[in-house]
Amino acid sequence: MYNWPQHTFRAMGCQMSIWLDDDPLTAVPALRAAEQLFHEAEARLSRFLPTSELSRLNQQAGEWVELSPEMWLLVNDALGYAAETEGLFDPTQLHALLALGYDRSFDQMVDVPPAGRTPEPRMGQWQLVELDHGRRAVRLPAPVQLDLGGVAKGYTAQQVVSFLSSWGPAMVDAGGDVTTGAAPHGWPGWPVGLSLPHSNPDPTAAPTLTTIWVSEATLATSGVDYRRWQQGAGPTVHHIVDPRTGTAAQTNLLTATVLATEAGRAEAWATAALVAGRTAALNHLRAHGLSAMVVDTRHRIWLTQLWHTEQQQTLWPLGTVATHARME
Repeated sequence: MYNWPQHTFRAMGCQMSIWLDDDPLTAVPALRAAEQLFHEAEARLSRFLPTSELSRLNQQAGEWVELSPEMWLLVNDALGYAAETEGLFDPTQLHALLALGYDRSFDQMVDVPPAGRTPEPRMGQWQLVELDHGRRAVRLPAPVQLDLGGVAKGYTAQQVVSFLSSWGPAMVDAGGDVTTGAAPHGWPGWPVGLSLPHSNPDPTAAPTLTTIWVSEATLATSGVDYRRWQQGAGPTVHHIVDPRTGTAAQTNLLTATVLATEAGRAEAWATAALVAGRTAALNHLRAHGLSAMVVDTRHRIWLTQLWHTEQQQTLWPLGTVATHARME
């Protein structure tokens, strides 16, 4: 049914797929060039590479560090999302992730050693990061370190979509988070499938809940259903840290999916919603005018009113969501 040229590869610790609505003869080299943009971004922004700009910034906590324009933008964006989410999304929780054993790319995580001492919760430490706008410099209060994670991935996906717009409309699936440009020719948007929460290492094996049409926006999902591991003989943990406790979030949600025009904002709010739990998440999302869908631990689906309204207005098919969802 859909036969847009597609390119798949691994970067930034996840499976990437890019589609371009263009003639295959010109699309193939453009898609390969777009892949290179992801690899270049990973070299600059990954916390797992000791030579990256992010790692160098983290290594100099306590000192003023001048940043590249791109890193300056991402740090400011991440701190802005922390403020908007009232600290439920917090890019300064790297110490907590390391304490959980998340010290390497997820596809390399085997035989994670038992956890050491759990770090003290440091809710609100993002507010202690100092910015010098004149010099485009940052000072992290020692021992605070940054993890830009999904914000960096979403930013890069938007850059790739913008780059490919010279050839035609494009869509990027970055490990399940989808960023789209303009709708492909003759279509109301890009078809994006929403999957049920799952524990299968292959996300494509999860049953599809419904398909919606998305254009010029990002649909980001955060979940505790897939990226899980066991530390020694200890409990199973996941990668979503609750800044209020400094450890893996204890939440009554399995997944949170947020639609926003800014990729970083969608990523940040998906994480914040998961940390907050169902009732608080829906209240926050509604107050900030965001379209969102959350699935709780009883596999019940909850929609914000804006999600439902926008889907009706744009003729997005609700499918099984309409049958099983509750609106808040």
